[in-house]
Amino acid sequence: MDRMIVAMYLRLSNEDSDKGKFEESNSISAQRVLLKKHIEELLQGQEYSITEFCDDGYSGVDFRRPGVQALIEAAKSGNINMVIVKDFSRFGRDYLEVGRFLEYIFPILQIRFVSVNDSYDSDDKFGATGGMSVALKNLIYGMYSADLSKKVRTARDTRVRNGEFVGQFAPYGYRKNPEDKHKLLVDEDSAWVVQKIFGMAADGISYAEIARRLNEERIPSRVVYHKLIGDTYGDRQPHVKVKRWCASSVRDIITDEVYLGKLIWNRAKCGMDTDKKVVKQPKEKWIVVEGHHEALISQSIFDKANAGVGSVDTARKEMKKRNSLFFCGHCGKTLQLRSRANGRYFCRSRTQERENDCQKVNVRREDLEEAVLCQVRKMADMLTAEKDIRRKTHKDGRKAVLETIVADSTKEMARWKGTKMHLYEQYKAGKISRENYIDRIEKGRVRMEELEQARREAQAELDRMQAVSGSEEIPDGELAELSELETFDKDRLKTLIEKVIVYGEDAVEIVWKVRNPFDGEISA
Repeated sequence: MDRMIVAMYLRLSNEDSDKGKFEESNSISAQRVLLKKHIEELLQGQEYSITEFCDDGYSGVDFRRPGVQALIEAAKSGNINMVIVKDFSRFGRDYLEVGRFLEYIFPILQIRFVSVNDSYDSDDKFGATGGMSVALKNLIYGMYSADLSKKVRTARDTRVRNGEFVGQFAPYGYRKNPEDKHKLLVDEDSAWVVQKIFGMAADGISYAEIARRLNEERIPSRVVYHKLIGDTYGDRQPHVKVKRWCASSVRDIITDEVYLGKLIWNRAKCGMDTDKKVVKQPKEKWIVVEGHHEALISQSIFDKANAGVGSVDTARKEMKKRNSLFFCGHCGKTLQLRSRANGRYFCRSRTQERENDCQKVNVRREDLEEAVLCQVRKMADMLTAEKDIRRKTHKDGRKAVLETIVADSTKEMARWKGTKMHLYEQYKAGKISRENYIDRIEKGRVRMEELEQARREAQAELDRMQAVSGSEEIPDGELAELSELETFDKDRLKTLIEKVIVYGEDAVEIVWKVRNPFDGEISA
């Protein structure tokens, strides 16, 4: 009998861990004990091994959890025969996504799915009406998750109004009180930098010049400082490779009223009702608590530093919005356009140090835009040709056939590992002869080579189909227009382009939203 490989999936969200001893049944250790006991009862008399996948501190709404992704990869590789969870909500709170796995993905991969508390076993539900109850339960979990998200936000708002700091990290210049994490203390190691920034701004020094002086003095930027003190600080700009002080980070400090001693909450909103996107809130919706902590600067210094910020800030945001297609290949920041005659694209980080790589990015507008436009026309032609080929050569259902070949061959190759071990055990026990053992092993090897070749060919064809699938969403008429586009229209070009990375006058990289059929760099 082949050994069954059982995958236990365990999950604990931050909300669960905050509930303390009242939700001990949801802890990772408690889930592990429950699942192991159920596996023993379920697979009595069978040989099995257990592998574990865990997500500790992750929401069930998002399926991009590392544990789930590792589980899916193992399933696709044929390394799992059964998946077991405490309940559907542990696996996921998105009922549509959970249903997709239960009704489509796991059955195709011939994987048994068991949910202990829901009394669900896919081996018992085939052909029955179990799918309806699963859908209803997952719908309830989704509604519960949305309701829980609102309740958590409301509770946090109430705590802020009561003067409690509930942020994950203290603002730059402050640290959490070790005796009461809901209170803020002055961080002497960074507070002086904040005061220095406000002092220079009050003297009329520009944001860019302040950033340049901080960089010349080798003062760590905010992101770098948080990492130095051990904070798992979220990087809002992961595409920015060099974490220097810049004009925008200086501006963020100068315009932040937290340095006046105010506790400010709800400046931005992120959750299920915003589709997980960060949405800035109008100032009238902010929650502001005066005198919450020690101020680092006075009101007069704050007002002087912020004199004239509004109009300049708005203009810079509009400029950034207009030119958000081009990015510096050295620091990752958005390029700006010098709007004089024969304007040039340049990196604003070039002024933050006397010498840096960003100063190489200074490209004539006409040359850069024409080079990008030329490549877009070629890409549109290529995508149109690929769509025509796909329509002619691939009939309906071909993708499903290929997926079945990949899944079946992967599954059979995984089973052969257990069969080979079983044959060896029989040979060692004297139940089969040496000649019989060698003959069956050789036949198995040949069969594995055939399966591997079939799987590889089917996967290659699937990859080719997937490579052009992104273009299927773009209407033929729109591709035809792009292939004949004569003027640089950023909004229309973004149909195909994610961003353009500029390293210098002779080195430009286009990041496409679809597969790039061109290799190497293009010249501007």
